[in-house]
Amino acid sequence: MKTINSWYDLSHYGIVPLTGEACGLMYRILFDVTAHGKNILEKAFDVSELGLRESWNHGTDDDPHVGSIMLAREILPFVGVFALLEDGCPEVFLTKGGGLIGIERTDSAEDVERFKEFHAADLVRRFAYSGTAGDRNEHMMSGRVH
Repeated sequence: MKTINSWYDLSHYGIVPLTGEACGLMYRILFDVTAHGKNILEKAFDVSELGLRESWNHGTDDDPHVGSIMLAREILPFVGVFALLEDGCPEVFLTKGGGLIGIERTDSAEDVERFKEFHAADLVRRFAYSGTAGDRNEHMMSGRVH
């Protein structure tokens, strides 16, 4: 199982927190993103091309930063759900404390059931790509997805 409890946990997914001082409202946090992080944000916001600002740091030679973005603190669970799902977790649970727990494909069915039973009172919502077209639903009359 994988967890996301803070913005720093998203660094692994290419969404790297930098500072809260960049926002003139002191409301948003500045992030550099890698190509993988950009893909996660595009999926979450349902946009084909996310126009990012210039990155503040280089990143690594293997995983360079491709841009930057400011995000409101409240959307951590929203972005985190997509980070875990895009990383291969078939389902993600939101906890009462705002944390996320992603079930990995390698987790045994017994471990997952024990987890669900033990934490039943703390689990708020389950997320999974279970629409008729993955993260979207197909329009039944026209067959359109987009």
